[in-house]
Amino acid sequence: MDLLQRLAPVSEGYASQPVASAFNWQDATAELGDGEWYLVAFRSVRRAGADEERLSLFDELAHQEAATSPGFVHYFKGPAASDGSCLSFCLWHSRADARAAAGRPDHVRAVSLIDDMYESYTLEFHRVTREASGLLTFEPYDRAPVHGAPAVHAGQLAPAPTLSILPAPAG
Repeated sequence: MDLLQRLAPVSEGYASQPVASAFNWQDATAELGDGEWYLVAFRSVRRAGADEERLSLFDELAHQEAATSPGFVHYFKGPAASDGSCLSFCLWHSRADARAAAGRPDHVRAVSLIDDMYESYTLEFHRVTREASGLLTFEPYDRAPVHGAPAVHAGQLAPAPTLSILPAPAG
């Protein structure tokens, strides 16, 4: 069951904001409880003339496959803005769960569309935590968690480590 049905962008420009401040996290995540999760954000710019129907089909199949995978928490499929930019993400119980799901057939097929459908894309990896029913905190996944230090809350976070890729020219 998807626990984050009330999660929504906070503005039309959400796709260009840090993921920690782009959504109504505090209002929509009480059901998560306390813990630690792994978030993979996919920021993209679609090519002019991208086959939206094909892209939507492959995305939906990958989403359905992910939703049946161990450790799946939530998938947010961002709408494309008028400039072609988009932010989507998947929240998992652990990095291992996310990596295992990334190797499943429908996800692999969706990834195969990257060169044809996108001018560019960036992957971001975040550790999301909540302790003692406090606010959610976001930090780059490769940074070791700091216990006992002041929490970093939405809007205070430096950009997460990213992997930016420019697909090969279509042709």
